[in-house]
Amino acid sequence: PFQRKTQANKKKLGVTDASELEYRAGLDLLDDIREYDVLPLNRIAIDMNLRAGHWYRVDPDGMSGASTDVTDSEGQLEKKAEYRSVRLERVEEILERATPTVLAYDIECTKQPLRFPDADEGDMVMMISWMIDGHGFLGVNREVVSADIAAFSYTPKPEFPGDFVVFNEPDEKALLERFFEQYRANRPRVVVTYNGDNFDFPFIEKRAEANGLDMYNEIGFKQTSQMQNVEYRSRTAVHLDCL
Repeated sequence: PFQRKTQANKKKLGVTDASELEYRAGLDLLDDIREYDVLPLNRIAIDMNLRAGHWYRVDPDGMSGASTDVTDSEGQLEKKAEYRSVRLERVEEILERATPTVLAYDIECTKQPLRFPDADEGDMVMMISWMIDGHGFLGVNREVVSADIAAFSYTPKPEFPGDFVVFNEPDEKALLERFFEQYRANRPRVVVTYNGDNFDFPFIEKRAEANGLDMYNEIGFKQTSQMQNVEYRSRTAVHLDCL
């Protein structure tokens, strides 16, 4: 029966060579098998052996083509949009690694007795502490804290010195504006938090909105969903949540 079925399939497909029939089988039509959870950008980097932390010489090869059949309707490229092919070459002689600016921050909030802080219920940001490449800063909401806090030093270990500059701000809005301004002034490339995806970032985002501010417009971070996990990401910085 199997032989008759095979012969019938060959006749139906107009195929006389058994190997050609096998080629038309489903799996034989696949050029490659790749992992579903590996993003195309990561797959390209792996295939081209592009590694983070190294220097590359970027060389546009010139115009490789031009699109003439696209329209200028919404969501499409402009008519006759041009594109380039780019060649990347690792610069072996440069051994010094790039040193990104790192900002680590934490927030303290008001809350109701025996309750967890809730930005939607009117709890406020009371303090924001942040460190930028070993330099410490503390922002204080004087609407909550009863007195100004003077500059201080906190050095838990000799290898971790901490001299803190203190910003005593009149209210929550001024505190958030100070933090956003300091963020933009230092332009960190890595932002470090502990449970920042689920607490610090969303709390600041909601309190900023309550004060007429937009966190995304201020520092470029917004909430995204990745593989069913809520994350805060930016195009200009990497968020490292240490939880």
